[in-house]
Amino acid sequence: MLRIRAIASAVPERTDFHGVQAAERNFGYGHLLFPSAASALPRGKGRLDEEESLRLMPGSPAALPVAEAKLSHADLALQAVAALREQVAAEELAAVTHIVVASASLNQRINESVAGRVQHALGLDDALPFAVGQSGTAGAYNALPLVDALVRLGGRVLLVATDKWLYPFFRAWGDLVAYGDGAAAMLLDGGEGGWGAIESHAVHYGEAIANPWALAPDRLADQLLPRALAAARAALDKARIRPSDIDCMLPAGFGPAFAARVADELGVAPERRMARAGSHLSNADPLLALMELRASLRPGQQAAALLWDAALCGVSGAVVARISAAT
Repeated sequence: MLRIRAIASAVPERTDFHGVQAAERNFGYGHLLFPSAASALPRGKGRLDEEESLRLMPGSPAALPVAEAKLSHADLALQAVAALREQVAAEELAAVTHIVVASASLNQRINESVAGRVQHALGLDDALPFAVGQSGTAGAYNALPLVDALVRLGGRVLLVATDKWLYPFFRAWGDLVAYGDGAAAMLLDGGEGGWGAIESHAVHYGEAIANPWALAPDRLADQLLPRALAAARAALDKARIRPSDIDCMLPAGFGPAFAARVADELGVAPERRMARAGSHLSNADPLLALMELRASLRPGQQAAALLWDAALCGVSGAVVARISAAT
């Protein structure tokens, strides 16, 4: 069982975003202009045409956290780590043995190690840094088996999840999902106390969705649904808990229609579904969801929660966590 010692976040101010692709360009992405990088580009080159805009544009402006141009996603990660330092004693962070960074977007400064910057900022010369990528927005879930193994060996792990979206990558798929920028840091070990515990976690590896930006949002939802369900059911089975026994379901930041489809299929009662703020905060999303849950609890209250996510790359993840209110 993974004990959560603390979680902290760095989320930019929300601003109205009415579009599909991230607006900010960065010279660090210049390598994507070469013909050899065509397979790495979402949709290919050029502006969206009218048909694509009609198909992919959200129905109304989304209020998304969008980081200012001077901040990279490494900077967001360091802000989250700095906030964590305010929560925990210095000796607790000094005991960190491993740093695991999960992200989906490329860092704005592509020659920079995000995990290395976190290690340097904390002065953890003996901690071993890891970077978990190629998992889409489910990277934090995909990192948990590694974190679990390290904790079982007696380690204390700092998990940092961070993302910032830059053009030409997509922020929005209609009303299905819109991705914002943000970072969060979570300290985990095998001890007692703290915020609570991750009682089970599961990752499902499905086939990547081919050319997702060519699909209408409802067709994309149809492909994401079985992936989300597979991970959620596996996490519930591992925790030996029925959907009817959880206190709340914390969906990833998808639109309410898709979150309701997942809950309906799992059999989670409507009164046990926790509404989210209206955008998906990428790899930081599950950590931020746990923070939202803790803030919603009354003094002395404890809640068992199911969290899940499904990424366009075919990876989906879920956890069952038991969180206690702040003392």
